[in-house]
Amino acid sequence: MKRLQQRVLLLFFCAIFSTHYAHATSLALNKSQLASIKQQNMGKRWLMLLWSVDCPPCFKELTTVKQLKQKHPQLNVVLVNTDANDEAIVEQLEIIQEYQLTDLTNFHFAVDQGDQSRFLIDPHWYGELPRSYFVTKNGEFHGKSGVISQSILARWLIE
Repeated sequence: MKRLQQRVLLLFFCAIFSTHYAHATSLALNKSQLASIKQQNMGKRWLMLLWSVDCPPCFKELTTVKQLKQKHPQLNVVLVNTDANDEAIVEQLEIIQEYQLTDLTNFHFAVDQGDQSRFLIDPHWYGELPRSYFVTKNGEFHGKSGVISQSILARWLIE
């Protein structure tokens, strides 16, 4: 019953904030979503950036992506929020709106599916954040934990 009440409350908040966050959308990450995003980006270099609402260093990377995006609107970046709980969804959307990243592809870990989502992305990753995956044109993922400098991100995304 508690779970049902949480979901009803979440839907209520989403309805209230839907006009304010009309452009901020996020999909729950699952196996088919991940396969689809990989397929869509085949033949291109791209970045998957994992972040949390409770991760100050993550906000540094979001700031960097925002700055790069202002100069190069066609950045190929996928954002994945790792907060696998109902309470973080509204806050996640607020942050995406604040950082002006609503037009990037945004995913979030499904409620109570954090471990499964981490394993889906990378079975060798234990959840440290921020976490970035530099994805090559042939779809190979190269993970890096910690804040990535603007110059490295710019070289990967723009050149």
